[in-house]
Amino acid sequence: ADVDGAGTYWLRAIAAVNGTPVEHTAGPMRMNGGTVGWVWSANGDTVVASTAQADIFAQTTLPTLLIDTNGVAVPDEPKINASLYVVDHQDGSVNRPTDTPTQPIVSIGIERRGYSTQTFPKASWGIEGRDAEGNDENFALLGMPEEEDWVLYGPWMDRSLIRNALGYELWGALGWYAPRTRFCEVYLHDDPSQSIPESYVGVYLLTEKIKRDKNRLDIKKLDPEDDAEPAITGGYLMEMREPDRLDPGEVAIPIRDGFVMTPVSPNSRSITGSQVVWFRSHIQAFEAALFGPDFRDAEKGYTPFIDMDSFVDYMLLQEFFKNRDAFHSSTFLYKDREDVIHMGPIWDLNIAMGYFSFQGIQGTDGWLLNGNGGPVSRSPWTARLLEDPAFAQRYQARWQELRNSTLSTAAIEARIDALTAQLNTAQARQFIRWPSLGMTLFPDINFLMFTGPHPASYQGEIEYLKTWLDDRGRWIDEHIAELAR
Repeated sequence: ADVDGAGTYWLRAIAAVNGTPVEHTAGPMRMNGGTVGWVWSANGDTVVASTAQADIFAQTTLPTLLIDTNGVAVPDEPKINASLYVVDHQDGSVNRPTDTPTQPIVSIGIERRGYSTQTFPKASWGIEGRDAEGNDENFALLGMPEEEDWVLYGPWMDRSLIRNALGYELWGALGWYAPRTRFCEVYLHDDPSQSIPESYVGVYLLTEKIKRDKNRLDIKKLDPEDDAEPAITGGYLMEMREPDRLDPGEVAIPIRDGFVMTPVSPNSRSITGSQVVWFRSHIQAFEAALFGPDFRDAEKGYTPFIDMDSFVDYMLLQEFFKNRDAFHSSTFLYKDREDVIHMGPIWDLNIAMGYFSFQGIQGTDGWLLNGNGGPVSRSPWTARLLEDPAFAQRYQARWQELRNSTLSTAAIEARIDALTAQLNTAQARQFIRWPSLGMTLFPDINFLMFTGPHPASYQGEIEYLKTWLDDRGRWIDEHIAELAR
């Protein structure tokens, strides 16, 4: 194939092997021009590669999602109507956006989602199933249980592409519900003048939205008529956030140091006044016990209010990841009926694991959750819990247990290798569509995120992530005993 000028190319080739046409792909390759060819297969077939855009983005081993908006740009809100076409062959063959869908076409609503991510060139979306009348409708997707609400997270700042997937996997491996995920490649056909390959928008992580559901977070449904104990005691799913990120009309329950709890299930539209009053009273009682003079007492203190195991695991994982948003935003907790408060599920790790340059969070040394984690405001719950020797000792013992199993360097690197193996050729297409390797991007500066290092290759990004997690684990190994003194 003729290469017209300097650039990075993704190559696709077709050759006859023993009389059968076989496709082969390779890349990305940096080329200055000329004709590209190479010898492939045992019988010495010479393969000539194509660099045409229609070939670059024509196929994938990952599931393919095509979203057709009928020519309408996707807004922040409200959701607009669109159609979702899914190609996910189960026989190991490649998936093409022009293939016959492998499940019935789904009518969806779609909108952009996120806070700072709203400004990124590569969008993330919230989608929901809709019936013919526009009502919410459950549907299954890529082998995951049916529900109406899904998230298509588009990694942009995180050039490893896997931080969220890795973190959710690890939380699930500790025995807790974690949102299921699947990597996929997405085509957003919002411009009728474009061909399907021209509508390619990259690698996405299809993710279950955190919700109360029998197949997601399986806690009791709190109905409007549940206005007295014991029914009113659960189930609640809440998010800890900064008040300046509230949407108009969103219910906010104040907690210590200026943070708020916002209801996820029931949401702000369906939670009743009596339920808000009950949960606010309960969380105030917990905080009074936690910050009271008898907080270490097993009966008078905080212990009767919380599930200790979930708090320990959640804090340990957030500390290990050194997640800038931990106990600041995107922090979820839940309380089932006649049960105690649990932390989780874990969520939104795109600026964790060595990605946040400012405020001392990029380094692998130092604590995040003991009150000395830099100038980022965060809930004081964690620092107070670590002042209790019983909690700190349990925290240390659990870390040492996990470092010999789920959080060992070998176990984590095996998970990373398995995730990156799924991305295979997809990561190359991602960075052809969105050239960002080796660069400091505008959002890095605008949102005080990450100024480097920026490896010039995908493998360099993965090596940085592995090295950072290894160094972070070793630092905690050496200092964890300090917390239990």
